[in-house]
Amino acid sequence: MARLHVGVHALQGDIKKYKDQLDLVEIRPIDTSLPAAAGLRKWRKAAPPAFVFSVVLPRVVAELAPGKALDDALATSLEVATTLEARCIVLSTSTEIRPTAANRKRIAALFARIPAEGALRFWEPRGMWEREDVIDTARAAGVLPVFDAARDDLPRGPVVYTRLRSLGAQAMLSAAALDRVAKRLGERRDIFLVVEGTRGAAVRAKSTLVAALARTGRAPEAGSIAAPVAPIVRPLVAEDEEQ
Repeated sequence: MARLHVGVHALQGDIKKYKDQLDLVEIRPIDTSLPAAAGLRKWRKAAPPAFVFSVVLPRVVAELAPGKALDDALATSLEVATTLEARCIVLSTSTEIRPTAANRKRIAALFARIPAEGALRFWEPRGMWEREDVIDTARAAGVLPVFDAARDDLPRGPVVYTRLRSLGAQAMLSAAALDRVAKRLGERRDIFLVVEGTRGAAVRAKSTLVAALARTGRAPEAGSIAAPVAPIVRPLVAEDEEQ
């Protein structure tokens, strides 16, 4: 059975109430205000072991420009990930990061600083990237790609991280659309699903997806997830030359 984790792109409300409805939340160090380490530890303690904290790397890191600003932001983000025992780390690059050979190398070099034995690592491109190019670039970097399961077919594999961007523009996807999402999720072991919308929209989406997965014989379970190994910062090898 699948382990389904659903949440929103930022903590909405108190973690103690949030975790009673949803089981994943994205945290954005530097780009948003976060508590100090003691406060983050309280968040982790307040949530059950299977609750997933997903750290989205800040914009200065996603710009892929080597330098002190990137180094400091990455170090801070990895500290946050360690404190929260984050299960996922996500690099979300903007539309300005085009599919060039140099950018592919920068993406791989950045992920080389986040050990594979720690949190699961994901890359989410925006803009002009073609689906197969996204998959190939992610594979070369040793990470998993992020797609919108409401719009895109998903690559095969036991783990999937998907963002339903459609929910940012409307209160809720239709039941039929969420049925399609459930079918695209396939035979996954772990599903991390982020709703760009309100907590209420995410709760409704979760309920509908649980029912849709059950109809396909893949009723999700609330499986326990072990805490990952603390990330270790590695040197970045910059590749500045456009090819």
